[in-house]
Amino acid sequence: MLSADEKDKVVEVIGFWSDLSQLSEFAKKRHGYGNSDGGFGITYEHDLDDYDRDVEGSFIPKGHVEVYGYWGKPDGYEIHIKEHDYLLVLAEVLEKEGLKLAAQFVVEQLHEIN
Repeated sequence: MLSADEKDKVVEVIGFWSDLSQLSEFAKKRHGYGNSDGGFGITYEHDLDDYDRDVEGSFIPKGHVEVYGYWGKPDGYEIHIKEHDYLLVLAEVLEKEGLKLAAQFVVEQLHEIN
């Protein structure tokens, strides 16, 4: 279960993506994304390359995503949350924005990872 602060950060990151319906497609492919205007995004473990792991020391636990804002640390934030929790928030935001089909697509993805 996410804390209120963690959920707010996920909602913030989602809100910085210009085409919200596209996020359901990314979720299905388990593909991260990043907004280069403000440095907000989601990273899946398999999105990391050798440089990220070996040089930067990046690590995302299995079954989690990294949520980052304001270009990540040290000035911004980077948190790891369960993919399931991310998808729950994503479906909620999509539903709230009237993107019912995209929200349903994300809910189906939730069933696949459980």
